Amino acid sequence: MLLVKDKLTSNDKSPFDVGDQVSFELEHKKFQGMIEKGYNNSYMIGFHTTDPALEDKYHDKIVINNKNLTMVKKGPNNSKGKKKDEDKSSDSDQKTEDKSSSKK
Repeated sequence: MLLVKDKLTSNDKSPFDVGDQVSFELEHKKFQGMIEKGYNNSYMIGFHTTDPALEDKYHDKIVINNKNLTMVKKGPNNSKGKKKDEDKSSDSDQKTEDKSSSKK
């Protein structure tokens, strides 16, 4: 029996995209930042802190697993979820066209 491995990465399945504002926990403190880049199952987040130790350690950027992120605000270019809606509407449009052409 041949098992087909899922080709989608965990980021393809996640609701997050570059430009989204997210929150996360770092060293037992809550932070908010902007997604700057996506990887297979994590994102690089740009954030600001007033703590000099954290700023020196992380330089206002950190890579966080997508399971540890919480959405604060979707970015203007977030296309996650839209494709499914577009596919459904285009499928229904196609079915309507098929029915009207078959009646002729």
